[in-house]
Amino acid sequence: MFALDPYAARSCPLKTAHAFSATTTAPPAIATSMAGTEEFVAEVTRQILAGSAAVTDLRELRRAPTEEQEAACLAAMADGAAVILGGLLPRDWENHRRGRAELLVSDGEGGYLPGVIKFQRAVDPRRDDREFVFSEVADLPRRRTTTGWRYRWNWRWTNAIYLAHLWEMLAPTGYQSGRAEALVIGTEQLPDLGLIACRLDLTEPAVAVLPGEADDVTHVSALQRYHREFAARVELAQAATGTDPVPPDLLKPVVTRECQFCRWWPVCEKLLDPDDLSLRINKASLDRPEITALRSIGITTVADLAATQVDDLLVDYLPQMAYRPGAEDRLRLAHRRSRLLDQGIQLERLTAGPVDVPQAAVEIDIDVETSRTDRVYLWGFWVGGPEDGRYHQFSSFTDLDDAAELALARQAMTWLRQTVSGRQALVFHYSDYEVLRLSRLAGPQAPEIEWALDFAKTGFVDLFGIVRDHFFGANGLGLKAVASAGAGFHWRDEDPGGLNSMSWFETAVGAESATERMMARQRVLRYNEDDVRATARLRQWLRSLR
Repeated sequence: MFALDPYAARSCPLKTAHAFSATTTAPPAIATSMAGTEEFVAEVTRQILAGSAAVTDLRELRRAPTEEQEAACLAAMADGAAVILGGLLPRDWENHRRGRAELLVSDGEGGYLPGVIKFQRAVDPRRDDREFVFSEVADLPRRRTTTGWRYRWNWRWTNAIYLAHLWEMLAPTGYQSGRAEALVIGTEQLPDLGLIACRLDLTEPAVAVLPGEADDVTHVSALQRYHREFAARVELAQAATGTDPVPPDLLKPVVTRECQFCRWWPVCEKLLDPDDLSLRINKASLDRPEITALRSIGITTVADLAATQVDDLLVDYLPQMAYRPGAEDRLRLAHRRSRLLDQGIQLERLTAGPVDVPQAAVEIDIDVETSRTDRVYLWGFWVGGPEDGRYHQFSSFTDLDDAAELALARQAMTWLRQTVSGRQALVFHYSDYEVLRLSRLAGPQAPEIEWALDFAKTGFVDLFGIVRDHFFGANGLGLKAVASAGAGFHWRDEDPGGLNSMSWFETAVGAESATERMMARQRVLRYNEDDVRATARLRQWLRSLR
């Protein structure tokens, strides 16, 4: 007898197989909560508690016996609570389900809808008049409609799978709503309304199908996708807990972004060929169904794909990918990368002759660092050549608010204006990120930012655009890939990366030890300095090509 939680159907199936295997020892859990999540959830909860709907808060019962928590949740629903926080739903042993609902919201007809609070963008603007269903956070039971917004199904469909699990768990309790609906509270604030809860129709065909899931359609409902995924996890759990070994094919990992945060990765890594396609191709990588389809026809490694004629491969591959738009182009791109990786080539030159990189008497490279809360806390500059230049930075290792972030940017742009004033100068950057950040901060209260945006029209040079016109990268065309493989630049930090720098920033701000805070601050500054030095080295290298 076993039960799976709401994450099982939306997560990698191997997590279930490993968790229930009697022969696999679980590695330590990895903390995956994004910085700022707890604060956001606390603020949303405060607004819910302060709103007009009557709330039953069961969160303090988390340490009570399971049976007591389940009984309290049932009692709250029986009492007709408008909103229930942290309710543990009775386990559904027959259907192998268990789960705690962050939110349970009354539908006004005796039923309940599950909901979650997510520290992420959940909705986008839209230009048509299609109905958008939502609730105000302060009045969750009230169902409202408007236009101009839509749920981010392409990016946040896994929320719906999670919620479908909880919605199904409500059926045995007798309190399942007659509407297959659920709520997601994200970070967006609608004009004049503030934070809202987007209401998802779990029967809407908005989730991409999997191979064999449906004929002649590209999308299915969240409930349909959930039922298929959950059934597969139940089968895996049963196989793992049985007396017979789990079939090897079911235990063959496919590397995805989820692996970066998974406690089971050390186990899965040992099961993979070092040349495995999903392991080695990390840009425009093929997803689980694509990798599975290739494995079914004997293509498992980079060497396998590199040695295969794509036109011959497509005969057996495309029928399995009929549901996937652009499947042929994605495979051809993967094949191109496989050829380069198999030969040990990182960058492939697409053109011949010199590469035109603008020059100026004063050359400055710029790069910014942002926190997990999407604040620019560091503006870094390199002035001069890659060997004889100097580093200049403007930073604030504090939890910035709107005013502080703007003040830092104004300070940096004031310095930049003074540095280039009256001189022939160019500012080099890699991708348009810095310009986009300036655009977001612009306004009448920030003339320095307005100046910078105007100067950027002719005075900023995006090296990424130049690189993209002349090169194809086996590992993409990110600054680290290109500056390392092409210009031979090496970062001093052993593990450089934007996501890592966010972690260092948090340590620099919040560590208890002053020494630890200082060391993290120095690590961030050294990393940022290397970023702008890499840009300077890159432009020098591009100019040297003939």
